[in-house]
Amino acid sequence: MLARTRRLRAVLLFAAVAAAAVLVDLGSMHRLEQGDSIVPVLVSLQRWTPFYWDQERYGMLVPLLAMPVRDPLWNLLVQRFLLVLAGLAALPLLARHVLPDRDWPLAGGLAAALLFAAPEVWRFEYLGDQPYGLSLALALAGLALAEPLHEEVLARPGVQTLFAHPARLATGLALVIAAHWVNAATGVLLVALAGARAAVDALEGDPAAEIRARLAVDVGLLAAGLAAGQAFLHLWPAATGNPLRLHASPLPPGEWPRAWSAFLGNAWREAGVWRAALGGCAAAGVATLAAVPRLRPALPGAVLRAAALCLAALAYALFAGSLRWVEENAFHWRYLAPSAVLVHLAGASLLAEALARLRTVARPLAAAAVALVPAAALAVSGVPSLARVRADLDAAAGRLTPDVLAARCDLVAGSYWSVWPAVWHAGLVRRERGDGRGLWGISHRSNPTLDAWGARRGPALRVCVPVGEDADAERWLRAYHLWPVRELERRGTVSVRAPAAPAP
Repeated sequence: MLARTRRLRAVLLFAAVAAAAVLVDLGSMHRLEQGDSIVPVLVSLQRWTPFYWDQERYGMLVPLLAMPVRDPLWNLLVQRFLLVLAGLAALPLLARHVLPDRDWPLAGGLAAALLFAAPEVWRFEYLGDQPYGLSLALALAGLALAEPLHEEVLARPGVQTLFAHPARLATGLALVIAAHWVNAATGVLLVALAGARAAVDALEGDPAAEIRARLAVDVGLLAAGLAAGQAFLHLWPAATGNPLRLHASPLPPGEWPRAWSAFLGNAWREAGVWRAALGGCAAAGVATLAAVPRLRPALPGAVLRAAALCLAALAYALFAGSLRWVEENAFHWRYLAPSAVLVHLAGASLLAEALARLRTVARPLAAAAVALVPAAALAVSGVPSLARVRADLDAAAGRLTPDVLAARCDLVAGSYWSVWPAVWHAGLVRRERGDGRGLWGISHRSNPTLDAWGARRGPALRVCVPVGEDADAERWLRAYHLWPVRELERRGTVSVRAPAAPAP
């Protein structure tokens, strides 16, 4: 009966997460759209490649799933929904992974709702732009499928337990490999968590056979995923002849303390009120467990589980902070997102542990935790409105559109942050007007679309250059052998150019 009730609560929780994803997708998040977030939409619409254009570290699974949706607006909305759904679902899946014998639906629901206390820019990076939530959700779902159940270990101890359900194991492995296609470093975080969880399981007296079985499945699948991720990192550039490789080499060890200080400091400063919300949850949970005599025996276990999450988060933070790539990107806090998710659940889990053991309020709180997820999404995203979504996208990406369309341009050349939003938005408006002409970008990450427009080089090719971006445009026009150019006309936001002579 208890297992059935928990399964029902889990189904309701994931339904609430899906509802919250719809609310977020039709809310205010799109006012933060920018070049990085728009490129995957163009990957889906203009030319799909297995990885983000001109790189090999972000697998384009979501653009592939969205490819049947050819309308630029709805393609973007489908991609955002899938990313938000995965980013939110990663928290209950993580709770189930680390707190399997506790009230993980309550912890997962609280954590998903509390995520909306994070700064808006951080939420957009995690839920709508970066690969971390999707890769975590895929890997954790794979581990959940593949791990043997408690009853199975007791009934069939030994190696045979691991292969009792080959279909489940194969599906779990496929999901873990897909996670490492999306983000090749996913296993670094989860292997550290597997070790920390096994240590806590042993300290709490779980059966040794069960600990070994879970650890063997986790480490085996994650090792396979990490190997696949490394293969993706090396084979895709080699197969395409693309030299734009991730600088995955570590910094010299003597520079690590400086790097870690800058990395963690940036994340701490950007967290804002989120720090207070998590700290308050953790303090309230610990205080309640310590103050109520019948709850005190649960305090050490709850703290150990939270500590396991924090230690795995720290291990990943030290790994990521020592990479040259992270240094080259000014130790941006987005690379700490996987660690932040673990610390976030740690804070929420301490409060959930206390609430779950207060029998007089546990049942109402279980229902409230499910309802809290869409309620929090509604509170921060506003009433869902497709009209407001469109207005936000017009403001974020449509500044150049009227002049680009009036100038009948074929290409937009300039800075990365101007070109891709302009290409997507002008393409959207052209489609709405029934104009089937293509529009492409000339900037960083243009190589995959070269075949679509490259045969049309010559004086008839019209190129829009955003005002103030002449130097960026010249750099890329020279790179693609479209220089020199002559100016045809000037409009409010763009200068219209054409190649001065047919290019070789």
